[in-house]
This record gives sequence, C-alpha cells and structure tokens, in this order.
Amino acid sequence: MQEEKSAVILGIIVGSVFVTLFGFIMLLVIINFFKRKRKILIEQKVKDAQYEQAVLQAQLEMQEHTFKTISQEIHDNVGQILSLAKVNLNIITLENEGGNDKINTVKDLVGKAITDLRDLSMGYYADRLAEEGLLFAIQHELNQLQKTNLFTVSFTSEVEDLKIEKNKSIFLYRMMQEILNNIVKHSHATHVAVQVLQENNKVKISVQDNGVGFNFIQKNFKPGIGLTSLQKRAAMIDCTLQIESEPNKGTTVNLTFLLND
Repeated sequence: MQEEKSAVILGIIVGSVFVTLFGFIMLLVIINFFKRKRKILIEQKVKDAQYEQAVLQAQLEMQEHTFKTISQEIHDNVGQILSLAKVNLNIITLENEGGNDKINTVKDLVGKAITDLRDLSMGYYADRLAEEGLLFAIQHELNQLQKTNLFTVSFTSEVEDLKIEKNKSIFLYRMMQEILNNIVKHSHATHVAVQVLQENNKVKISVQDNGVGFNFIQKNFKPGIGLTSLQKRAAMIDCTLQIESEPNKGTTVNLTFLLND
C-alpha cells in the first residue's frame, strides 16, 4: 500500500514537472513568436519608410529636373526673344531721334518683363541660388513677395553665411518656398518676418506672419499637401519642423537643423 502511494506521489511529481516544463517551453515559444513577429513588423516599417523616402527622393529629383528645364527655357527662349525685342526698340528710338512716349513706354515694359522673367527663372533654378547661399535665396523669395505690393517683409540674421551641403540647402530653399506659398494662399497676412538664429552648430529659421492663423491640433484638422510635403522634406534632412499658430493670431513656422561638420 505504501509502495502504491509512493508511486502515485512520484507520478504526480513527475507529471507536475512535465506539465510545468511543457508550459515553460510553450511560454518560451510564444515569447519567441511575438519577438519574431515584432522584429518582422519593425523591419517592414523600416522598409516601408525607406521605400517612401526613395519615392519622395525620386519625385523631388524629377521636380528639380522640371524646374531646371523650365528655367532654361525661360532664359534661352522667352528671355532672348524679349532681349531682341528691346534691341529693336532701341534701334527704332535712335532712328526716330529719341522716339516717342509710346515707344519709350513699350521699351520700359519689355525691360521690366525681362527682369521679372530673370527673377522667375532664378526661382525655378535652385542650383543657381544654392551657389549664392541659402540666405541669399531666402531674401530673393522675400523680395519677390514684396514686389506683389500685398505684403511688407523683414529679414534679420545672426549669421552672414551658412555652410550647408548643396542638396540640403536646396531642400531648405524649397521648404521656404512652400512656407511662403502657404502664406500667400491661406494666411490673409500683410507682413512676413524671417529671422535666422544660430546657437553653436544649430540653426533656426523662423517665418512669422500676421495672418488669420489656424488650429492645427483640433481633431478634425487634416494637413494639406503643402504641410505634408514640408513634414516629409524635413524628415529627409533631419530638420525639425515646428508650427505655432492660433486663430486670428498669425502663424510661426520654425525650421531647426544642424550645420555641416
């Protein structure tokens, strides 16, 4: 009888150990399964992010190529035709001993058209502006904005030059264009202020307007194409994008990035 009890107890112990061991193994299997699943999901997210970044990079390269083509066409064709027209107007003016008021007016208009086209061409051709430097490019855009007579502008900078890699400079320039374009389209502002601040190797470009502002933290707010483009471009060059805005209190957009080492 004692032997049977001992056998039962031993069986219970062995069974308990077996069940415990089996449960432990199954727990390890489940933990390993979820770890592998989590790893696969993370790898997939990284691949998706890399793919999205590659697609965006390709789109931006195509956009820059299109801009260069447009710029070259403006310079080589339209610009040259207008320049030729101005030469002929000058010849007519000389032949008519100074010409008349109408001829002089047309000559002035052609001259203005040439200047405006040159400015427009430069805006498309980011490489040319990048060679002059990002600060020059920003001031060029502000000058174009002021020429509309719809805005007053101001520009202040703590630095005289920014040492930025060319592609990064073009990205920042296109982002500035997008910010200013959003101001023109949506803000109903009358003044735009750009400030460039530097602390050690960190630079902050702040763009502020006195427009109607918006509430971008509300639940039903959906960012438009322009804001989404800004966020994606910022992520691609490790630039921090910060937006501060309230209804009827204007909007401030801050771009913060590191200079080249």
